[in-house]
Amino acid sequence: MNNKIHKLVKVALYTAIMFILTAFIAIPIGSFGYINLSDFLIMLLSGVLDPFSLILVAGIGTSLADLFMGFAYYAFFTFIIKALEAFLIFKLLKRHFKTYLAFGFGVLLMLVGYGLSDVILTLDPFIFFTSFMMNLPQGLCCVLLALILFKRFEKLEMRFN
Repeated sequence: MNNKIHKLVKVALYTAIMFILTAFIAIPIGSFGYINLSDFLIMLLSGVLDPFSLILVAGIGTSLADLFMGFAYYAFFTFIIKALEAFLIFKLLKRHFKTYLAFGFGVLLMLVGYGLSDVILTLDPFIFFTSFMMNLPQGLCCVLLALILFKRFEKLEMRFN
């Protein structure tokens, strides 16, 4: 199969999986959105995709989920936050940071990003800490799952290239 077509199909498939993990495996947390597994997939894919493909998968898949779930006001913020998170994790792993540190910094970026977006959306600076704490369980769960499966996923993905 042509390399460009193979890459395009992979990006489309992972974007669809990102959408499903974000929209359908979700626990609502009131007006703050929902807890999901998007960060988990970003972490897994950071070891197997190039940065541009990773940013597309992370940004588009999660933003579409926000639109689908009725959180359109978060879609723009989500695209930026998830794209930056994906890029940061990718770069840290390429610079041989410990996997848990790369994932941890990615989650920290996500927590700060959503905290700031909630401040912008509500015009209440005190909402930052509430948002941070509401998103922390998602980040921690995703890091733990990704640490367990990261190396296995890399090996599996290499078999299909």
